[in-house]
Amino acid sequence: MKKEEEHGLERLKGDNPFKVPENYFSDLTERIMDQLPEREYKEEEPVSLWDRLKPWLYLAAVFVGLGLFFEAIMESTRDPEAGLSDSLLVQTEVREDSFFISPEDEDYYDYLEDQYTEILFSEEMSLYAE
Repeated sequence: MKKEEEHGLERLKGDNPFKVPENYFSDLTERIMDQLPEREYKEEEPVSLWDRLKPWLYLAAVFVGLGLFFEAIMESTRDPEAGLSDSLLVQTEVREDSFFISPEDEDYYDYLEDQYTEILFSEEMSLYAE
């Protein structure tokens, strides 16, 4: 089997079937440049002051717009009635039976209320004692 492989490789050895014409690479750059269209170079016109300032003015306008936008939002949060539309308000209905307290829970809540009241009263008294 090794001999068959060697025989196949021997058959492939020989002259390269691909040939490059003489002086192909030395003349390549000239031929490419000859095929390109001629291009005229124009002198650049001076940039006007308006063209230089335009991007900065646009940037300043964006910041002023953002400032006004946030000022309007902050103003509406300071005054709850200002600037709120009905679409932003959430309306909920609370059922009366959702606040039903069982008698056992009522006793527990009364106990917590008494404890809380006693703690607040003792803290208040300690402030006046000083």
